Amino acid sequence: MLWKLLSKNISGWQLSGYALAATVGLAILMIAVQFYCDLSASWSNDDGDIELVPPRNMVISKQVSMMSTFSGGAPSFSADEIDEIARQPWCNGVSAFRAADFSVWLSVDMGGRGLQTAMFFESVPDSLVDISSRLWKFDEAHPMVSIVLSKDYISLYNFGFASSGRMPVLSENTITQLPLQVMLAGNGNRQVLPARIVGFSSWLNTIAVPEAFMDWAHLRFGSGAEAQPSRLIVGVTDPGDPAIDRFITSNDYQVAGPDDNSGRAGFILRIVSTVVGIVGLLITVLALFILVLSLYLLVNKNRRTIVGLIRIGYSPRQVARPYQYLIVVINISATVVAIIATMIARCLWFESVVSDGISASVWPTIAIGGGIMLVVTIYNICVVRGLTHE
Repeated sequence: MLWKLLSKNISGWQLSGYALAATVGLAILMIAVQFYCDLSASWSNDDGDIELVPPRNMVISKQVSMMSTFSGGAPSFSADEIDEIARQPWCNGVSAFRAADFSVWLSVDMGGRGLQTAMFFESVPDSLVDISSRLWKFDEAHPMVSIVLSKDYISLYNFGFASSGRMPVLSENTITQLPLQVMLAGNGNRQVLPARIVGFSSWLNTIAVPEAFMDWAHLRFGSGAEAQPSRLIVGVTDPGDPAIDRFITSNDYQVAGPDDNSGRAGFILRIVSTVVGIVGLLITVLALFILVLSLYLLVNKNRRTIVGLIRIGYSPRQVARPYQYLIVVINISATVVAIIATMIARCLWFESVVSDGISASVWPTIAIGGGIMLVVTIYNICVVRGLTHE
């Protein structure tokens, strides 16, 4: 009976307009959030390889000039230049590559066919190496050299040297099983140690060894002089910050990585996703104003009925309850439809964006959409309660 009295002046068009606007706005917001999350997850590590340097670090070096060619040494960074980089607002720390100043040879026996080649070793801070500490270590009592190898070197061997030299091509799994030996020489000393390749880097062009091994080897085979670093690992707070590109260009530095434009692409992606999300949020807020206006008009039309019900014994809470139930049903329906629309839209980009099964969970997006509508619903209930108490 109470509902029949209060529902006479309810405008179905106004409520339908609110429901449509709220659904569209919430769906746009959730689609933008889910698209950004899926794309970010698929970019985090396309090949699933072991990454020496986390995504928020970059490797920089100087351009090789004619003067460097004549001097015979790679251009290096001075202490002042390193301090200048560390003072940049976007910098989150600077670490240096440490190159071996002793001779290194690697040998391997592949089915009776021996292969020996000169090599180089570099070390980076162990905190930047995403490998189990059980593998990434060095014990003087039982020396075994752990190595992380660039995947580019494997490609050069398989598609270059192996093809022309009639050597067997090697998979990554096979290479990790090969019995390797490294010969270290320098400072009048020479020693042969067993070695093992424990991981691969898809973009960092180096042959990396643990810091503990490099410290031990420098004491035995090194010249004792600490050379200035020629490459730096720079932590960045935001890879897409345009100030990074301006600084690199102004100093004529080079940036190494899988794709130098990935930071810019990520920056553009965040901008686009933010704009789309703001548009969706704006539509949702406008829908909220539509509902609030409708509630004011509805309560004013039913003012006599509401006052009469209160005078015959109904409490303001009881009078407001039918309107509140109606708002809850509409908001829940809008949220469910928005979630369904987000899942349908996700199917359109899922196969092209998501790689190797790496994707973001949909639950954070659902939680964001549900949280927004929960706040809207609570606000609407408070508005109705306030109107019926006047």
